[in-house]
Amino acid sequence: MKIGLIIFFAFLCFHGAAQDKKLRALRVTSDIAIDGFANEKEWSNASIATNFLELNPTEGNLPLYKTEVKTLYDDNCIYVLAHCYDDQPDSILTQLGERDDNLNADLFTVSFDPYNKMLDAFTFKVSASGVQSDSRISDPSFNAVWESAVQITETGWTVEIRIPYYAIRFPKGAEQMWKIQFERELRRSRTTLQWSLVPKNVETELNYWGALEGLNNIEDPLRLSLSPYVSSFTEFSKNGNSFGYGAGADLKLGLNESYTLDMTLLPDFSQVRSDNIVKNLGAFEVVFDEQRPFFQEGVELFNRGDLFYSRRIGGVPINYGAVSNSLDSNEIVADNPITSRLINVAKISGRNKKGLAVGVMNAITAPTNATVQNLETGTSREVQTNPLVNYNIISIDQNLKNNSSVYFINLNTTRMGSDIDANVSALGLNLISKNSTYNVSGNIKVSQRDSNMLGTIIKNNETDGLSYALSIGKIKGNFKYALSSENKSPKFNPNDLGVNFQNNIRTHAINLQYNKYNPFWILNNSYNRINFSIDQNYSTGQILRKNYDARYFFTFPSFNSYYINMSSQVGDGIDQFESRVEGQNFVSQEYYYNGIGISSDYRKRFAFDGEIGYGYAYFTNYIANSYFEVSAEPIIRISDKLTFRPSSSYYILKDAVWFA
Repeated sequence: MKIGLIIFFAFLCFHGAAQDKKLRALRVTSDIAIDGFANEKEWSNASIATNFLELNPTEGNLPLYKTEVKTLYDDNCIYVLAHCYDDQPDSILTQLGERDDNLNADLFTVSFDPYNKMLDAFTFKVSASGVQSDSRISDPSFNAVWESAVQITETGWTVEIRIPYYAIRFPKGAEQMWKIQFERELRRSRTTLQWSLVPKNVETELNYWGALEGLNNIEDPLRLSLSPYVSSFTEFSKNGNSFGYGAGADLKLGLNESYTLDMTLLPDFSQVRSDNIVKNLGAFEVVFDEQRPFFQEGVELFNRGDLFYSRRIGGVPINYGAVSNSLDSNEIVADNPITSRLINVAKISGRNKKGLAVGVMNAITAPTNATVQNLETGTSREVQTNPLVNYNIISIDQNLKNNSSVYFINLNTTRMGSDIDANVSALGLNLISKNSTYNVSGNIKVSQRDSNMLGTIIKNNETDGLSYALSIGKIKGNFKYALSSENKSPKFNPNDLGVNFQNNIRTHAINLQYNKYNPFWILNNSYNRINFSIDQNYSTGQILRKNYDARYFFTFPSFNSYYINMSSQVGDGIDQFESRVEGQNFVSQEYYYNGIGISSDYRKRFAFDGEIGYGYAYFTNYIANSYFEVSAEPIIRISDKLTFRPSSSYYILKDAVWFA
């Protein structure tokens, strides 16, 4: 009874005062060695953050083991020391892996919101095996240069971290107060602890973080890096040898504490990982992940409105497929480059202390030519497949009260000569209620595509397109819901710098969720959702299809999870795009799919993921009267340094019809 009262009191304290948690950083002048031992006397004088509470499996419980965290800072860096007490140090899990891997290992995390705007944060994680991981809420691919060291001791394990100021962003000011959060995971018991406990039923976690005080008279350092390069190549062929070379540079410069300039001149992406070769039988193009580092980092502002697909810059020339139409009977295409050469790209991005984020990007690609060879005369000629192209993006995002925000973005593609130009603009708003329980969001997008003929821009309003969307939902609590409607006119086309597969369509949807985050009955937790949507023709209002899908997910105290997946198209539907002929519809037959699966406890040396499914199926590339699948993926951990994950899938498609 006494333990229950203590837990209940701790839970009440959390709900009443979680946002009041504070930690004071201590300024130091001597060097701090990052070795995990914390031998410097400065650590003994620092304030301690403790009294962690359990997040998982039971929110608000008092933890079995104590955690203590201290912070120091100097003119260049901030330091974090965590002592994760554990009376079974031999049982601490220490799997090794690559940076940013999700490992089977104990973990300590520190997160900062330097601007205290509850919109963005930097997160740094270190596993008990010493593997680092970092991210940013607005940019999951964020990577920084920082140091850490881990030691496993008789009383648990310690981690020491040094984060240079140039790795993060913070406002100017003699006195600063940052939002901060500490988190610890004990992997063998699947327990997660937090210093400032965040309710599991909310989506605005930064509101509940504690405060880091005492950061006085720190200055944003000069953030400058210049990386010049030279390259050369030699090609050998039976027709002769060729030689080439290149040179360029990358520049990163912090303009002030908020905004950063990134530039690349004549970039060489020859070392970037190639895309997989895909045989595409679908109605739409294949969308590839961005592999070029310049377009992976710091582009979150340019993704507002989901209008920017960075692979368009330096991508497939606009007239790549038209070369064969210009051939004479005795000509062949000898060379047709599939990408355009980038001349330079520059971007400025950042957010100031008033919550205003600004992003500007400009890119130029050189003209691209295909080579056509005459088989009779042996002569060749060039056919332009892409002119000189200028791409420009301007994005503005302002945060409002209660984590609300409003944004505007414009994307412009200007092609020299007679090829088509394009302009797309979007205005979006996200409003969150004062207690972060409800939200309303919406956007309106306009696309314009104009032909530039003989220096005269001929505007045709029939080429202008419109898209608009509205969503209303409950985002806090065990029960959540969302009602949404998205509408795209027949001529909506943002594809010069973005990706949009479907237009002339309206999609109305309802999403229902009921989640149990804490242990109940015989379960640790349960996550359940149901979606139902209706597609309509934008112009006529005709119902095209009705779909639903559902997922029920249960985790037991053994940490074995089981789930049920269900999806269906109710009745026959109409696919406006699969026929590949504009104005011609394709009848998509009614289908359903039901599957059950298991994901066993990953802490064990042998774990297993698997699913069995059955249905009557219509998919993009085939129709089958009967569909059955079994998939299995055993996970075999030989040691902390060696893990095997073989996988196998088996399908049966009865009476299937395919595209040839």
